Parts: sequence; structure tokens; C-alpha cells
Amino acid sequence: MINNDFILDNDKQMSLWCAPDAEPTDLAHAASRIIAHGGANISVVPDAVSVIWPWLENKNARILSRFYITKTDSDTMSDVVKNINTVFKHGADGAQLFMKFKDMSSVVSQMRQIRDDLFFNKSLFFGFDMRDIGPYSWGDVWAAIRDMRANGVLLAMPRDSGEKSDFVGRVYAALNAADNINCELHFYVASTRVEQVSRLVQAMRPDLMQQTQFFFNASARE
Repeated sequence: MINNDFILDNDKQMSLWCAPDAEPTDLAHAASRIIAHGGANISVVPDAVSVIWPWLENKNARILSRFYITKTDSDTMSDVVKNINTVFKHGADGAQLFMKFKDMSSVVSQMRQIRDDLFFNKSLFFGFDMRDIGPYSWGDVWAAIRDMRANGVLLAMPRDSGEKSDFVGRVYAALNAADNINCELHFYVASTRVEQVSRLVQAMRPDLMQQTQFFFNASARE
């Protein structure tokens, strides 16, 4: 379980992550937090979009809806596209598509042709578990980001086993391969990792620091 109860000095780099089972009162509290702190994004499951939208209408925070792609057959991807279109109609500003690295090329090939129509005036983010990506595979990840003209990527480590996770090495490998990349970098990691990420981005890609966001558990204490 990630315990992100840390609040950044620069609140504009703060985003919130709402649990799938969040009640309407939890979503209302999350909305009030993101407004009060001037945070950038709030991530929710598709069913929560219509619930949280009235509190965030005409606010600066973006509502991003999470989609977990576990299959890439044509029927499944067709349903994903339909559901993305639905959340956009209900007020979402963007979608986070979480997938396995092995499925990435299939997702891109099936969505490339409809990208502009589906995401017109909306944001597209790819999401990955960092442990799923080898050190020499990041070039393929950034190539897919460019190919889909995604707004950014969200890198998560839902289970951090300390030094055994080689967290710093994974972030280093990702940034080292990010040549000619100009997109948002989002992270959903333990609060103890935020400073490490910030230092690496500042050292290796300072031009992306203003586009770096950290997601924190919306249920964590303030």
C-alpha cells in the first residue's frame, strides 16, 4: 500500500489519486483538497467521473479517468474506446491508459488511427508499472509516446520493496532514454521517493521539471 501523505512545497506539482472504491463523500473531499492546494490533476475510475465533475467544473484541476487494459483483442479495445468516449462526455479532461509493456505496441496500433478524433481537446497519458519495463526498453516506450502524440506518461510503483526495487536505477534508465521527449512526466510512488525523482529530473531533464507531477493518495491525511 502506498502511503503518500506528503505535500509538496510546490503545490502545482501535486495531483491526487482516488481509490476505486471511493465514496461520494471521499470524492468531494478530494475535490476540495485539489482546489485548496491548487493541484493539477485528479485521477479517478470511470464510474467516478460524473460524481466528481460538478465539484471541479470550471476549476483548473483536470479530471483524468483511469483505464486498465488487460486484453488487446479487437472487442476489448472497442469497449475501451467506447468507455473513454463516455467519460469525456461526463466531464473527464483526459484518460490514463495503464497497460503491460508487452501490450503497448498492440494498443498503439489499434488506437493510432482514431487518436485525434477520440482525444480532440483531451489529454492522453500512458501508464506503466516501472517494474514491468527493462532498462533497455525505455526507448520503445518513448517511441510509442511520440507515435501516439500522448501528452505524457504516468510511472507507478505500487509495491516498493526498498533497495530491491532499484527505484533510482529505473527512473535513471527512463530519463536517460528520453531524448527529444517533451511531455508531462507523472509519478505515483511512495512519498519517500518524491525527492529522489525530483533530483533526477532536475539533473537529467531540467526542461521537464515544470511538467513533472506527483500523484498522492487522496485518502491520506493532510
